[in-house]
Amino acid sequence: MLLGRRRQSRTVWDRLVCSRAAHSLPPHTIFLPAGRDSTKERAQRALPAGRTPVACLLGWVGCGERALRKYADLYTRRGVDVIALLLKPQHVALPVSRGESTMKCIADVLSAADTRERPIMVQGFSAGAFMYGNLLTELGRRGAEGADFAARIKGSVWDSPVDASGVPFGLSRAIMDGGVAGRSEGTVGQRLLQSALEAYLSPSGPMRQYYQASSDAMHGKAFGAGFSSPLAVPTAVIYSEADTVTRSEDIRAVFDKWREAGSAVEEAVFEGTQHVSHLPADPGRYEQVVARVVREAFAGAPAGLAAGAIR
Repeated sequence: MLLGRRRQSRTVWDRLVCSRAAHSLPPHTIFLPAGRDSTKERAQRALPAGRTPVACLLGWVGCGERALRKYADLYTRRGVDVIALLLKPQHVALPVSRGESTMKCIADVLSAADTRERPIMVQGFSAGAFMYGNLLTELGRRGAEGADFAARIKGSVWDSPVDASGVPFGLSRAIMDGGVAGRSEGTVGQRLLQSALEAYLSPSGPMRQYYQASSDAMHGKAFGAGFSSPLAVPTAVIYSEADTVTRSEDIRAVFDKWREAGSAVEEAVFEGTQHVSHLPADPGRYEQVVARVVREAFAGAPAGLAAGAIR
């Protein structure tokens, strides 16, 4: 009975928050406000109006809210609001109905009249890079409105990013792991699912175009006239040579193109760490990397932000 009351109380709370906020977020997406302890703060389901900088965290497939809050805290403690997408397998496996539609909704929320003055930065984990590519292709379709949005993207951090070629292995492992990272790698089930996904994403198949569009955007091929390239911003990429999900040479190939676009890319190579496991291995170093991008990205933050909050 008590558990039922708690659930009812939380539902009422969420409804009250959403009724006061202007813009509901898509499913599996939460808002955490600046200046709070993101490991403990109650998650909200809508983005309020305002001019405070916002970091958009695009999680890895199967990431839990508790895990992603640890990364959100790196931003909220520095005066930055956070939108966090808890990525699910369907966001990647269903690129149009879930992947593109989710990023379109986030773009709509951040383009509203009372949120469009928020400067933005992005942190993407693993297949979060695929979701960011979806956002860039959506901005390309919006013409001048998309160009205005792109100009608000002030910085980015990438943790173990996966390109389209890495989706079959990464997604099959995430689905089969059952919440224990790496448990299924090399098993019969994981290999069979990987083979099925490789066929699903075959270059000659009908689905490949959607993944290729995202990949092309991440490689800087999709920006039209009038765009201030969202790649030419302070950027850090965090990875490890020991990662079995994404190849370091593929990561370097992408970010070499970002450098050509004008981005100052910092490569933070961690020793011996596995896929999206770098923060627990060396929290201090990880935070320093994120803090540097936050400072540079939001150096011209709105005057309404508390003095010295960005550090």
